[in-house]
Amino acid sequence: MDDYLLILGFVKSLSESTLYVKKAGTTIVIVSLYVDDLLVTGSDNNQIEVFKQEMMKVFEMVDLGLMHYFLGMEIQQGQNEVFLCQKKYMREILKRFNMEECKSVNTPMVQKEKLQKDDEEDPTDENVYRSLVGCLMYLTSTKPDIMYTVSVLSRFLHCASKNHMVAGKRVLRYLKGTLSFGIKYNKVENFELQGYSDSDWAGSLDDMKSTSGYCFTFGSGCFS
Repeated sequence: MDDYLLILGFVKSLSESTLYVKKAGTTIVIVSLYVDDLLVTGSDNNQIEVFKQEMMKVFEMVDLGLMHYFLGMEIQQGQNEVFLCQKKYMREILKRFNMEECKSVNTPMVQKEKLQKDDEEDPTDENVYRSLVGCLMYLTSTKPDIMYTVSVLSRFLHCASKNHMVAGKRVLRYLKGTLSFGIKYNKVENFELQGYSDSDWAGSLDDMKSTSGYCFTFGSGCFS
C-alpha cells in the first residue's frame, strides 16, 4: 500500500511513517494507516471520493463512513466542529481498578504535593502501578490536563509505594468527574499557532531537577 500511495502522488511524512499527504492547489488530502485500517480526511470531499475509488480498484476495501470510534478514541463530527474524547475508555479504566463508585475530585493532583522515591511508605504492587500509569498515559491524547500528574507518577515505576498509588488513584477520581471532557476543534477563519510553556524549577525532591511543560494550539484546540 505504501508504494501505491506514492504512485497516487502522496508524500510520506518524515516524522510519522504511517501518515501521507497529497496537495493539489488549495486542496489537501491526508491519509493515515493503522494495520488494516485506513483513515482519510481532507479539504475537498470530491478529492476524498476520488481517492477512495482509486484505492478500491486495487485493494478490497469497505467504506465505513464517518469515523466515530478508533483505538479507544471517540470522535463526534459536526458541521463546523470535531470533538474528541475517551469516555468509554475512561469507564473501562475505572472498572479495571475498582474505582467505578469512587467520589470525584476537582483536580488530578493535590496542590503543592511533592512525591519522592524514598518516602518511607510500604511498597505497592509495581505491576498494578505500571498498568495504571500506562492507562493514564494513553488518556493524555484527549486529556492534556492530566499530563503533568502522569509524568510525575511515571518517575516511580520501579519504586512505587502506597503514596504513589494513592496519587494515581486520585487521577482516577478526577476522571470520574470529567468523563465528558475532551478536546473540541472548531472551524475558524484564521489559524494561528500558539505555544505556552512553564517550569517547576528544582521541584523534584529526589534530584532537584526541574520539570518543564508546554502546550501548543493551532486554531481552536490543543494538539501537543
